[in-house]
Amino acid sequence: MPNVSKLAPEGDFPVEAIQQSVQVQPPDASPFQGGFLTIGIASVADQITAWGKNTKARDKQLREFWPTESYLAGAVANVAFRNSTFDWEIKGPSDRVNQAVTDMLHRAMGRDKVGWSDFVKIHSQDLYTQDNGAFIELIREPGMDANSKFKADRAPVIGIAHLDAGQCVRTGQAEVPVLYEDRDGKLHKMKWYEVIPFSDFPSAIEKMNGVGYCAVTRALRLAQIIRSIAIFKDEEVSGRNVKKINIVGGVGRQQIEDALSRTTEKAQNMGNIRYIEHSILASLDPEKSVSLVTVDLASLPEGFNYDQEMQWYISGLALDFGVDYQEFAPLPGGPIGSSAQSTILDKKSSGKGPRNWMDSMVESFMNYGVLPRGTQMIFNDKNEQEELEKQAIRTKASEEAAIIVNSKIFPPETVAKSLIRRGIYEQKDFDNTPAEWWKNALELAKNEANGQPVGDRGGNTLAEDAKRTDTSKPSETIGGRLKKWYQSR
Repeated sequence: MPNVSKLAPEGDFPVEAIQQSVQVQPPDASPFQGGFLTIGIASVADQITAWGKNTKARDKQLREFWPTESYLAGAVANVAFRNSTFDWEIKGPSDRVNQAVTDMLHRAMGRDKVGWSDFVKIHSQDLYTQDNGAFIELIREPGMDANSKFKADRAPVIGIAHLDAGQCVRTGQAEVPVLYEDRDGKLHKMKWYEVIPFSDFPSAIEKMNGVGYCAVTRALRLAQIIRSIAIFKDEEVSGRNVKKINIVGGVGRQQIEDALSRTTEKAQNMGNIRYIEHSILASLDPEKSVSLVTVDLASLPEGFNYDQEMQWYISGLALDFGVDYQEFAPLPGGPIGSSAQSTILDKKSSGKGPRNWMDSMVESFMNYGVLPRGTQMIFNDKNEQEELEKQAIRTKASEEAAIIVNSKIFPPETVAKSLIRRGIYEQKDFDNTPAEWWKNALELAKNEANGQPVGDRGGNTLAEDAKRTDTSKPSETIGGRLKKWYQSR
């Protein structure tokens, strides 16, 4: 293991966490020693091991497959980028603790890069492409005193690091849930307080030990079809495979070959790599008729619509990754897709998939002691569409409350408590309201109700209620009197 103290000056670099990590650092200035994946990319899509048969072999094949299908690779990258850019903050009992936890998470280790953003990108890559899931190593401070009670699971977390899912095996044991093999081949028994195992969608089968159905697995069959179509189109343009047989009559074979040779030579002289002009045969025997029959050896199914196929494929990817269609591609036209739906999606920063990832991270950090007791990790994923919906509910509920109070069905204080129980307003708003307010508001409501019976009021909106006058002082609105009374205190 290299001398990590030489890697960076003292400061934010997690030297102590690296020293305590189970992962073996490569030797100083060593060349790449890991070797490359060797399974043939061209055939791996059709030879992927069935789910549940051999998770390690299947995950290796999934790793080789997903980068070969451009749309699937874009979907994986998109959700990884999205997760890494979510804004979050630590809130706890003291600013000192909040800052310490924030600094520790910002120094998360993602392979050879220190930082939250790169850590989350790598973590997300394993989470969405590996049935085995993703794994986070919890690096805890070693007990300085042998008799100290702050050891093992009680020791504070001083760093977190990504573990390669391909080198982790789930045991199904609660005490030692993961076996990790480092690059030197040494096996580490990771205790429950040393690792957090994640799974995008864990299987309910007991013997699978938490292995799940990752997003790539869910989209695999669709991706294989689109990949095959893409390969066909690529080879149709640039490949050298025989696609058709042309049966020609009335023309000599040598004449055809000479014409093709001249055309090919002309294209090479012009520097054309892909495009070749049509061959021309002149001075044919006018007494012999020319016939041509073409037999296609490879073609797409009859009636195949590429645009429609791609729309359904993007819909499938969005479904499999738990996001909206427009996160992966523009909506396919129409008044709804181009206006209302676009506006709504533009206001959303989190949906089923993103929220599931956020909740999983926060819950795991709390349960495994990454966050000290009493400390929270809050994602500031402002969802404007959700806020607009809440605002509409508050407006309707407030209008209803104003009608009830003005109609003397219940007193204002009772109505306010009902709004709090329904979650329209918070309890602290009620607690901070002085008791005199309720008495004065009740008196004003009685006077207003006596002066203007319910049946004669007309509209029932808050704006209309506020404009109604109190009969005791016709020149002044009820809202105006309440405001003046509250400001005079």
